[in-house]
Parts: sequence; C-alpha cells; structure tokens
Amino acid sequence: MAPWLLEDPQRCLLMRDLGEGMEFMAQRCAEDFVRQNGYTHEPPTSDETRWVLESNEGGPWHRIFASRLGSLESQASTAQCSMRQCLVLFRLRRPALDCDYRAVTMSQVFTRLRLEPGRIRYVRCSDRQA
Repeated sequence: MAPWLLEDPQRCLLMRDLGEGMEFMAQRCAEDFVRQNGYTHEPPTSDETRWVLESNEGGPWHRIFASRLGSLESQASTAQCSMRQCLVLFRLRRPALDCDYRAVTMSQVFTRLRLEPGRIRYVRCSDRQA
C-alpha cells in the first residue's frame, strides 16, 4: 500500500474493481464508512482506528454511538464525483426529517472520508409526498 494512504485513517479500505465507475466506488466507500461509524442499524466496527468524530461531537464513544444508531439509511441515495472530491448522500431515518439528507465527502482517490456537519433538505420532496 502507498505510504500516503497509511497516513489517512479515514481512507476507504475496500478493493476497487477498475471496471466500476468512480461514483459506484465512492458510494461503496461511504456506505462502509457510515456502517463502521455506527450511523446505520448495525453496530459500529470494533476497529477503533476506523472511528471518526464529527466536529461537534465529544465524550465517551458509547454515548456517541448511542446518538448515531439508526440515524442514516444504510444505502446511499446518490453519489457524484468531480475532479477533486466525491459527495455521497444518505437519507436521514427520522420520520420528521423524511426529506433530509447527510453528506459524506471524500477525495477523488477515496481518502479523507467524513460526514459533513448539518443536513441537506430536499425541498421538492414534500411536494411529492402531498
């Protein structure tokens, strides 16, 4: 593995099939990231080196994971990559926030994965539900 990859604990560890597009690989990496960090209905990974704090989080990990548990769908809604980064959206699983998403970003080589602060609201979603 390249030395620069070893320096990034938030890199994607999945093997890439060179036949798949960047967006598909970014989606797989982001889905793995949210699962490992306890955002889905599954427990977080036991590998502590894969755990990533959000900018507004602190305290013991068991409390952080308790607040995250089940907050995001396990499958991404969409992914898009540019020359510099990839963005992958996940729907929030809270009923009152049915039209809201959180974004996982990463570099174009699938490093520096992070869940961005705040949420993104799909304004036309409520029109479709009416």
